[in-house]
Amino acid sequence: MIRFLNFVKSISHTATKWFLICFIVLLAGYSSMVDTDLRNSDATIQQDVSDFHSTSHKKAIRKSRDSAVRLISIDIFNGSVSTFSGTYVKSYGSYFVVTVAHGMVGNCDSTKVVYEQELYDCVKLIDLNLENDYAIIQVEEIAERDPINIQRDLPKRNQWNNAYSLLNKVVYTGYPNSIGPLSIDGTIAGASGNRFIYLYSYAWEGSSGSGVFDYRGKYIGHIVAIDVGSTEFGVQVLNNVVLVVPSFKIDWIKTITEAE
Repeated sequence: MIRFLNFVKSISHTATKWFLICFIVLLAGYSSMVDTDLRNSDATIQQDVSDFHSTSHKKAIRKSRDSAVRLISIDIFNGSVSTFSGTYVKSYGSYFVVTVAHGMVGNCDSTKVVYEQELYDCVKLIDLNLENDYAIIQVEEIAERDPINIQRDLPKRNQWNNAYSLLNKVVYTGYPNSIGPLSIDGTIAGASGNRFIYLYSYAWEGSSGSGVFDYRGKYIGHIVAIDVGSTEFGVQVLNNVVLVVPSFKIDWIKTITEAE
């Protein structure tokens, strides 16, 4: 009887071992098949906004993401290339991109708006303001993007004070390091007079020009830089202290008076 039980136990262990081996082999084969199917198809990960956020905040995140574009500007004389971010805007029937002036290393003809590998022409350089580091370029309509509306999506009257209140939640979407779009959240940390807003967030090279929206979906500014300090050990880059030019510094009237 003992020998029989030992035999059954041995058979049981062997069967379990072979079952696990077969299961792992089948799982590996299935994973490989799925991976191959994904690589050989146009399948993409469908992402929606997390239900963790309130309804208004979710709308703000979608607005940020749906209006974000990437730009490429080329200086044809020395061959330098700049890639940066911007926000797609509509004003009285015309379309524009608001971005940073320091990204515009080339003229309008050598600057393109990029979305999903498609290139869109710069129609006209409307404004290049070096002092406040912003540029407005008129562009073709981009069917795959949803522009913000200047008349509707800028803060009004007392909304400005609320928009820039301390620890107000914000979000931006951009193309850091030419990848993305990536949506990054943050909070208002402070201000430098009326010149800059400081965000406690995160940014990299290529994030410049990204539009910043508060939790209600109001366009409150665009990213221009991260903070850089110095210590006894050298330069210290603060990637989590982000400088934003307030949207009231932009001369929006030129989208009406200068547009073609």
